[in-house]
Amino acid sequence: MNINFNNFQILLLLLFCVACSFSKGKNTKPSSDTLALITERDLIPEGSAYDPRSKRVFISSMYKRKIIAIEQGGKYYNFVETGADDLWSVFGMEVDSVRNKLWVISTKGKSIPATPAILDDSWQSRLYCYDLAGKKLVGIYEAHLKGKEELGFNDLTVAKNGDVYITESISSKIYVLKNGASVIVEFVQPGSSTFLNGITLSNDSETLFVSSTEGLLKIDVATKSYEILQSEFTTTPQPIDGLAFFNNSLIAHQGAMIRRLYLDDTLDSIVSQEVVDDHCLNSSTTGEIGEDGWYYYIANSQIRSGVDYKKKRVKPLDSLQDVLIKRRKLNQINKNSLTVYLAKSTHN
Repeated sequence: MNINFNNFQILLLLLFCVACSFSKGKNTKPSSDTLALITERDLIPEGSAYDPRSKRVFISSMYKRKIIAIEQGGKYYNFVETGADDLWSVFGMEVDSVRNKLWVISTKGKSIPATPAILDDSWQSRLYCYDLAGKKLVGIYEAHLKGKEELGFNDLTVAKNGDVYITESISSKIYVLKNGASVIVEFVQPGSSTFLNGITLSNDSETLFVSSTEGLLKIDVATKSYEILQSEFTTTPQPIDGLAFFNNSLIAHQGAMIRRLYLDDTLDSIVSQEVVDDHCLNSSTTGEIGEDGWYYYIANSQIRSGVDYKKKRVKPLDSLQDVLIKRRKLNQINKNSLTVYLAKSTHN
C-alpha cells in the first residue's frame, strides 16, 4: 500500500535525524581526513559514487539538480550541470566500472526543493545512465507502473552482470533494470518492511542488503526470499540511510554516526560493530568504497538541518556550512572510538 504524502514526508524527515548540531554559519576545518571542502553551501548532497579507473568521487545534489566530480587532490567540478538532461533532484548513484557507466537516480516530489524549481510536484522518478569516458548521457529509463502510481526512487546498486537494483521508498519496493533492458520492472516487495532506502550487494552479487524502518534486510537475488538480519544489538534510534558492503561487513550511515557492521560467514547475522566516524556529522547520507580500503563519504549533507520541507526551500546561506567530503581507511581501527558488541558465538 502506498504511503500518503504526509506520512512519507514525516519518514523523510525522520530519516535524516541529526544528533550533532553545527555552529551557525561556521565552516568545517579541513584535515587529513578531508577529500574536499565544497563551498556551495546550498548543494544539499545526497548520493555518492566512486570510479576506480579515474579515482574520482561523484557527489549528487538534491537541491541543485546536478552531479559534482572530485579528483583525489580535492579539485572538484560539475560533471553534469544544473538541470542538464532535464535532471530532477539527484539521489543515489553508482559506478559500473566494468562498463564504464555512472548510474543516477533522478526524483521529484511534493516536499523536495530544487533549483531551478520544478513546477510539477507529483512523485516521479527516472534512472539515468552516463558514459564516464565521454561524459555523455546514454540513456534514461522509466518504470513500468500500474495507473498513476507514485514513485520515489532513493538508492541503487549495480550487480556484476550489469543489472541495476533500485529501492523505492513510497510503496517500499525494489525495482530492477536488467542489463540490456529498456524498462525498469518490479523485483520484490519485501512484506511489511517500510521506507526502503540504502541498498548494496555482496561481492558475488548473490545477496542484496537493504535498509528499512524495521531493520536491515537480506534478500537472496535468485529466489527473492528475504529476512531481517539478526543482531546482538539494536540499530535504533536512528534508521540507516546509505549502505556499502566491504570485506564481509556493512558500512551503515545513521545521520550522526557511521558504523561498520561485521557479519558472520553465512551473512545471516551481525556479530560485532565498530564506529567509523561519529565526529559532528550532520546528516551523513552515503559513502562509497574506494581502492585499498579507503571509504569516501558525505559528512554534512545538511539534508534536514539545511532544508525547510514545509516551505519547500533551502535555508539562507549564512546558516549553512561548506560541504565536507571525508575519507577514512576502513582497515585501520581507531581504538579510541571502537565499540564492539560480540555475539555469543565469538566467545565459544
